[in-house]
Amino acid sequence: MSSTSRINFFIVGAAKGGTTTVFERLNNRSDVYLSPLKEPNFYSDDIDISKFSTEFLTNTRLDLSDYLNQSPLPVRQIGFVRSAEEYSQLFDPAPSEAELIGECSTSYLWSKSAPANIAKAHPKARILIMLRDPISRLYSHYMMARKYGFTYLPLIEAVQNDMNHRQKGWGSSELFVELGMYSDQIDRYKVHFTESQIKIMLTSDLRNPKCWSELISWLGLSKDNAPRDIKDKTQDANTAGLPRFESLNRILTKGGLKQKLGNLIPSFIKKPIFRWYYDSSNLPKMTEEERSFLKEIYSEELKTLKSKHGISF
Repeated sequence: MSSTSRINFFIVGAAKGGTTTVFERLNNRSDVYLSPLKEPNFYSDDIDISKFSTEFLTNTRLDLSDYLNQSPLPVRQIGFVRSAEEYSQLFDPAPSEAELIGECSTSYLWSKSAPANIAKAHPKARILIMLRDPISRLYSHYMMARKYGFTYLPLIEAVQNDMNHRQKGWGSSELFVELGMYSDQIDRYKVHFTESQIKIMLTSDLRNPKCWSELISWLGLSKDNAPRDIKDKTQDANTAGLPRFESLNRILTKGGLKQKLGNLIPSFIKKPIFRWYYDSSNLPKMTEEERSFLKEIYSEELKTLKSKHGISF
């Protein structure tokens, strides 16, 4: 029996929507096994890795051979697994006592092919859709893009440029606006899964112990085995911060030099360097002009979410 045949759960969430927090909380339980490669993106086969931008490639390792040769597999944020054999390796270590086995790829919400692919391979799986207010999500995404050198432009200009990008797609453009257009994304899952298999949670729900308890019940897990600390933790692997030398950061990223330099730095000193390099103090706030600009973009989408799916932020 293939190890992937036991998969029965997918965290499908908007990027910057709280998926890392859910992953960390559930992965802290003995009755849950989640892929240590948090985002394998295996079922998003409409993502064309050959079209990834230089900036995206600088921050993403496509060759997973060294990673998969490790034992045990360490937790790693993202990869793009394209072979069934490599995907299976991620789940080989799942203990027999694990009741919930799955993974968490943010691309699965945006991807048009992922819902059907998941349903075909795992028709009885539970789907947790994590959503965040589209305006807040976009701003958080924009700040992350600045942090990693994908853009240095002011928000409005960065969004307009991305909306007019000649080659739209995951990894080839930012999809700032598109990733927050949730209505059609939710509909695609409702085509392939029953209402009882889908649960929608908002990022704000993670601050509410009652909402977390309801999730655990929906997943069929024992409440006695829940992590003690279920308070909202925003300081996860995606902590915001801006490089101290943003222009240099952009040059290093666009030229593909950042990853090469990173490979030369010993791992034991990489973290303290990164903590110094990315400054999280005095981060800029969204201006009223920027908020109004984004409100206009998402006006109809927010109305549709409320009328069609009963979702309000």
